[in-house]
Amino acid sequence: MVSKEELQGTFAALPTEKLMEIIDNKFGYTELAVSVAFEELASRKISEEEIKNYKTKQIEKLNNYIRRNISDSLTLSQKNLFYFIWFPLLTFPFKQTFKQEGCMLKVRQASYYSWLGFIFFVLTAFLSYRLSNLFAAALWIGGFIPAYLLDEVFNKQKQIKKLQRMFGENDTEESGQEQDA
Repeated sequence: MVSKEELQGTFAALPTEKLMEIIDNKFGYTELAVSVAFEELASRKISEEEIKNYKTKQIEKLNNYIRRNISDSLTLSQKNLFYFIWFPLLTFPFKQTFKQEGCMLKVRQASYYSWLGFIFFVLTAFLSYRLSNLFAAALWIGGFIPAYLLDEVFNKQKQIKKLQRMFGENDTEESGQEQDA
C-alpha cells in the first residue's frame, strides 16, 4: 500500500495536466490518490486559462475518438479487400495497424467483411457442384452488396449509439458548440 507521503512526492513531480486527468478520472484511482491530487493542484494555484486549455484538449481527444470510430470507416476498396481476401494471415497486418491507431470501427468492419467473405465463399463452394462455376463466382461477388448494405445500416448505427450512450448526446453536442464558439 502506498502512503500519502509517497503519493505527495510522486504527484509533486507530475505535470499539472496529469493531475487534472487523475481528478477527471477519479473512479480510476483510489480515494487517497484523488485527494492528494486535489491538494497538489490547490497548492499550485492553477489559473482558469490552464483549466480551459485542459478542457479544450479533452474535447479534442473526444472528437478524435469519435472521428476514428464513426466517420473513419473502411474505404470501399478496403471493404473489398477484406471481403475477397479474407484469409487471416493476409489481413492480420491491416487489422493490427487499425488497432494501433485506435480505429475500432475499422477493426470491427474488417472482421465483419472477412467473415462474410468467408461465409459466402464456403456457400458458393458448396453450391458450385450444382451450379456453373461462373454463376457460383457471380454469387460470391454479388454477396458483397448485401454485406455492404448491412454494414452501412447496422454496424455504423450500432457504433454511433454506443458512443452516444458512452458520452451522452448532450456532451457531444456541447463539445461541438464550444468548438464553434
